[in-house]
Amino acid sequence: MSRRNRRRTWIAGGTGLIICGVSGMLQTSFIGLDAVRFITHVIFAASILLFAIGLSSDASVVARRPLGLTAMAALALWPLAAFALSRALMPDAPTNDSGWTIFGYVSLLVPAAAGLVAAAQIARSDTVPSPWRWAPLWVLGAYALAWAVPQIIFVTVRPESIQGFADLLQMLGSLASLSGTLGLGILAIVLAAQQKPESVDIYRSA
Repeated sequence: MSRRNRRRTWIAGGTGLIICGVSGMLQTSFIGLDAVRFITHVIFAASILLFAIGLSSDASVVARRPLGLTAMAALALWPLAAFALSRALMPDAPTNDSGWTIFGYVSLLVPAAAGLVAAAQIARSDTVPSPWRWAPLWVLGAYALAWAVPQIIFVTVRPESIQGFADLLQMLGSLASLSGTLGLGILAIVLAAQQKPESVDIYRSA
């Protein structure tokens, strides 16, 4: 029964992340669809929370440890909170520059800290088989690379030449984002398929 719960958990959570990844790709073509963004954030939150809690304790990718659950809950709910905060700040956007600055720093720190703790807890847990338990940390590495490369370019390249790196920066950001949704979603479904159902003893009458 435990493997069945694990399969169901990972398939449902992985499907949700894949939907988020596909939605993220489509949103690049349709700017301003707040309803689509909101629904995507809800699906993302539900998927991450499902991975965290699981349909049973042994289906939880963090083994339902309090620190892992807290970190994954923060990671899951932050996009919804950021969505609401950005809409609250929007009317004051022309004058409230300090609010947007603080929001920008918080938007970097909260998901980064929550993601790092959650990834470390997943790596420590025995739920996800090795080496795939390290996959969330690999994703964080991709995000760090996508953040670091633009900083290096802005410091080392002349302002008039930065535009030439626009496609590269956009590609790095897209790849990092997709690795955390589409990539992990596909991996979860593949790992779920490897969870074979428990064997059932059959007793034959003599």
